[in-house]
Amino acid sequence: MAGIRQTLSRGIQEDDVFAAADVLLAEGKRPTIERVRQKIGRGSPNTVSPMLERWFASLGERLVGSTAGSASARPAGNDPDGMPMGVRNAARLLWETARREAEEVQRVEMESVRAELQERGNALAEAQAALAQREEAFAQARVSLDSALASSQRARETLELQLNEHAIEAHRVRTGLDDDIKRLTALLSQAGETQERMRREHAEAMAARDQDLRQAEERHAGQERRMLAEVDRARQTAKALESELAREQQRRTKSEEAAAKRLEGELEKLHQVREAARQAEIDLREQLAVQGIELAQTRTQAEALAASVEALQGRIDDEKASHEKTRRMLAEALTSKSAAKGDSPARRRRKP
Repeated sequence: MAGIRQTLSRGIQEDDVFAAADVLLAEGKRPTIERVRQKIGRGSPNTVSPMLERWFASLGERLVGSTAGSASARPAGNDPDGMPMGVRNAARLLWETARREAEEVQRVEMESVRAELQERGNALAEAQAALAQREEAFAQARVSLDSALASSQRARETLELQLNEHAIEAHRVRTGLDDDIKRLTALLSQAGETQERMRREHAEAMAARDQDLRQAEERHAGQERRMLAEVDRARQTAKALESELAREQQRRTKSEEAAAKRLEGELEKLHQVREAARQAEIDLREQLAVQGIELAQTRTQAEALAASVEALQGRIDDEKASHEKTRRMLAEALTSKSAAKGDSPARRRRKP
């Protein structure tokens, strides 16, 4: 360890990695990139990884080399095949340690991945349920919008029908007023003609009175009084007709003004209904736009969640491949050691 700490002032070397891996192996731990970095105290994973790969590759050769020089005579502490018990125990310990750690890491990671997949599956199910609810709300909002538009259309048609009826009624009233005015004008004309005729008759009577003044003075006076009474009645009749015509015109004018006010009120109501329908349509369209955005965001989140699950599965596959590679390297090291043991000088001397 002192030799490892002395290298802190220079770049990490392969000997540092090999020494740290040997120390970890002697401690009964499986050499990994992170453990080697902690043991050395520095070094990046990209630098340590290839050096550790070379350490694993040379492990079998080193084990064979440690037993080849002592194969002629089995020293104390060696097994019947001439392999040092420490080396065999170290290899066995390395294998068991690597196997247990790999199984534990795989179990923990699988449980973590399974829990994460379960949580994400639950989240995806909730998102799908929320999406279904939003789609249902969207459909209900569309139905409400269609109903509101249909109601607005019916109200507009009803108001237009009422306006047409009011216009027809106003035209009828105006036509009746025109007829009454014509009738009263005709009566006034007749009264004027009657008055003119009476005036002519009066002039003729006056002329007759001048001609026969002395014979018909009394008769002329009576006739004059009668004629004056008729003229006065004619004047009173003309005044009454004129007054009646004025009152009728005022009544027709008030009726037309009332009809016009009612028409303006109906038009204002129609305008308000149209404005309310337009505002309702704008609000519903805004709600539909917001729900569409939320729907797109939910779908994006679901796609991102699926991509994350796929990436996590890829990482699990990579870890499995790494563990399998470690097992294969250890197996190759043990196989190389067994092959080298079969070619030792002690075995060659036992052959006949």
